[in-house]
Amino acid sequence: METEKKIRIKKFFYGIVAFIILLNLVFTEKNRGGGNVNSYFATFNKIDGVSVGTDVVISGIKVGEVKEILIEDNYPQILINVNKNLRISDDSSVSIQTDGLFGKKFVLIEVGGNEVYLKNGEKFSYAEDSIVIEELLGKIILIGEKNKGLWSKIILKQS
Repeated sequence: METEKKIRIKKFFYGIVAFIILLNLVFTEKNRGGGNVNSYFATFNKIDGVSVGTDVVISGIKVGEVKEILIEDNYPQILINVNKNLRISDDSSVSIQTDGLFGKKFVLIEVGGNEVYLKNGEKFSYAEDSIVIEELLGKIILIGEKNKGLWSKIILKQS
């Protein structure tokens, strides 16, 4: 009887320890890159479709992700983590692109040709905003409507 009680107490404490370890794993922030990433900043006018975790790509290869999105001086600024082994020159540009016509957004780094490289925590000099498809289609429709009368005049003259 006494040993059965001891076994139950041991199982109880093992359960408590396992539960604490599980809680620690669930609530601990995961640093996926660890010390193997460099962080860079980029400031945009618009970042439509970009969120924390958005892929960062160089030449079609994922090299990092968006770590944080901030507002600085009323402009959106993103913090990106990139593989530490990559050397990104200080004349490189960063832009927000779309995978296909209606695909997900990603951040594209176009590596420049300078021999001076960005250091951890530095900012990209050149940034190109996200293109919003709805705005682009609106502009195309507006141009089409303006030119509608022009095309009908050209067709009438040829007739």
